[in-house]
Amino acid sequence: MITAARYAGRIAALDIARGLAILGMFVAHVGPDRGGLPGWLMAVADGRSSILFATLAGVSLAILTGRNVPFGGVDLLQAKIRIFTRAAMLLAISGLLAMMNDIVALILAAYAVWFVLAIPFLRWSPKRLFLAAGASWLIGPLITTYLVFLLDRLGMTSMADSSGLLVEALLTGSYPGLIYMGFVLAGLGIGRLDLSDRTVAATLAPVGASLALIGYGSAFLLTRLGAGPPADDYGYEYTDVGDQGWRTDGMGPEWDPYVEVPDVGHLFGAEPHTGTVFEAVGSGGFAIAVIGLLLLGGPILGRILYPIAAVGSMPLSAYSFHIIAIWLIPAMVFPDSYTPLLWLTLVTLVVCSLWLRLIGRGPLERLLHWTSMRAASISPPEQPAPRHRTPQPSPPTSESPHP
Repeated sequence: MITAARYAGRIAALDIARGLAILGMFVAHVGPDRGGLPGWLMAVADGRSSILFATLAGVSLAILTGRNVPFGGVDLLQAKIRIFTRAAMLLAISGLLAMMNDIVALILAAYAVWFVLAIPFLRWSPKRLFLAAGASWLIGPLITTYLVFLLDRLGMTSMADSSGLLVEALLTGSYPGLIYMGFVLAGLGIGRLDLSDRTVAATLAPVGASLALIGYGSAFLLTRLGAGPPADDYGYEYTDVGDQGWRTDGMGPEWDPYVEVPDVGHLFGAEPHTGTVFEAVGSGGFAIAVIGLLLLGGPILGRILYPIAAVGSMPLSAYSFHIIAIWLIPAMVFPDSYTPLLWLTLVTLVVCSLWLRLIGRGPLERLLHWTSMRAASISPPEQPAPRHRTPQPSPPTSESPHP
């Protein structure tokens, strides 16, 4: 049996893609009101940056668990422990950042949930992963739309304790897991391919571009034909008319007749964070195309775009830095100009480049690496040394001959 060679080394294209995703989030969170050609170009970052980030999360999971040759046995167990540990650390870091933030929809807690949800898929083949990703893009939007409606009707979308985390991470948040897991699984499938083979990159780029064209093009045509949702109107409406006697005393399910059934037209758009089938297919294809194009560029891009690659080599630190900057600097909240965005971008590029050149791994990445490696350090129990005993003669039996 011939075992495929495992590709090795740090891949500059993935660092650049992560860097672009982080900088795209800067644009989405700190950029001024969109207007003209610059505004249109900046709007490309809205929604698509987080989806590219989620897709790269899947690629990172593949790299963590054996790249194109998945781990097995103790190696796989250690990798799973590292994933769990990183997820726990991401939840803690997200909790700290949430204390400083009431504007940005933080992605780190959702990122942690995706890591854990992806564990059952770690041994799947690329083909199965891509099929699962497609199923998530096609079925996830339907479930998140109508299941949330049903849960609201029943009064079961409580946002407290563990139910709040699950409901928001999987259904109602800005990054619903039932849809975003499709991007994670697509990234996991990409990471299971041999990324050192240029034919893989040459396939990813056109496939991703085709998916983007299908997703965005279909949404554009449907909305032009009047089948899409009204502008700036996505989801379902809730009218609070007070207690009209339909609520129970808390024992058993409630039934709120004032939660309206979502209009089917809400499934036809492709606007950022709408969670439609067409947004999932279009933005998922966009992420795949970006990864494929950057892989085609080869290692030379890592030298040409070194500052962006430096940001992508420490995405958690850069992301956390920009949340803290927004908290500390009032000018970054709903700015009137591009100046805060330009300063945030410039400082991040310079600091990350110097840090990578002089120190290496980013500060929070260093913390996650050290913690997860310590948690996954498994050694077999020591076996006691065998004790030598002098064999004793067995007592005579009726079958034994007498001396």
